[in-house]
Amino acid sequence: MFRENDFLVAQDRLYKDRVPYGSVFAKYGRIFKCPITYFRVVDRLGIGRGPGVEVIRGGLRHKYLVLRLQSPYNKPISVNIYVGCENKTPPRTELRSTTSTVKITTSSTKSTVKTTTTENPSNITTTISSQNT
Repeated sequence: MFRENDFLVAQDRLYKDRVPYGSVFAKYGRIFKCPITYFRVVDRLGIGRGPGVEVIRGGLRHKYLVLRLQSPYNKPISVNIYVGCENKTPPRTELRSTTSTVKITTSSTKSTVKTTTTENPSNITTTISSQNT
């Protein structure tokens, strides 16, 4: 089943013209970089029951897929083929902010430095306040 975060790795269109007084056979084969978790063949013509689909090699949990399609009698083959792979990257965690206070004391001026950082190093906020004594 295709889940929300999965990758759609192929969206192919296959067409083979009709043969008078016979059935048409078409073959689709492709190698992918990740194991297949989802594939779907959708008829684009909407005439009759659509082509018959048979997996010859590969399939789910393999990195390759070979299909044989057979049209109904005297009809062309026109299909969309969708192939999906599982997204194995872990979900992102929320950024946590940390606050630290450093006190610097000089002879006549008391300064306080407050630094707020997040997990992203580009988001650093520094506040400096001075008090005369």
